[in-house]
Amino acid sequence: LGWETFMIASIKKNYFLFLIFLLFQITYAQHFDVTIENTGESTLFIFQDSISSLESGDEIGLFDNQGILNSEGDVGELLVGAGIWTGSQLEITAILAVDLSQFNGPILPGAQTGNSLSLKVWDDSNQTEYAVESYGLSIGSGTFDGLFSAIEEIYLQEPHFSVDIEETGESTLF
Repeated sequence: LGWETFMIASIKKNYFLFLIFLLFQITYAQHFDVTIENTGESTLFIFQDSISSLESGDEIGLFDNQGILNSEGDVGELLVGAGIWTGSQLEITAILAVDLSQFNGPILPGAQTGNSLSLKVWDDSNQTEYAVESYGLSIGSGTFDGLFSAIEEIYLQEPHFSVDIEETGESTLF
């Protein structure tokens, strides 16, 4: 009887720990998930505490609209860095691409040197992704240059939707 009681208690404990782990994963899951590997080359972007358009818990995604997507050298929009805003200065390192194909080496995905930074913001409070219309720099070029840029303000673009509904003469009640 003692062994069975021990096993039931152990199963309950493991189940409880699993539920805590699952809750933690759901609560702290990031919207912007960087899936490329670090290449050893980077640019630092510093988001200063003067930014007034963000709230604690919002996420910042760093994108290169013409980044290297894969080992074939395909080009397109690529998430190269991300971080969660806490209301104080935030440093995000953007991953730069490395192309060693001229030496029979690999092409490693990342931002292309010289391209401009593009930002997106995930508003955690209303679960909405915003494009960033523009941002103000206090130092740096705002490009992927292997150095750093300091961003003092972010100006969000309000989402807008356009829906065209064609009149059919029929209606459905749900």
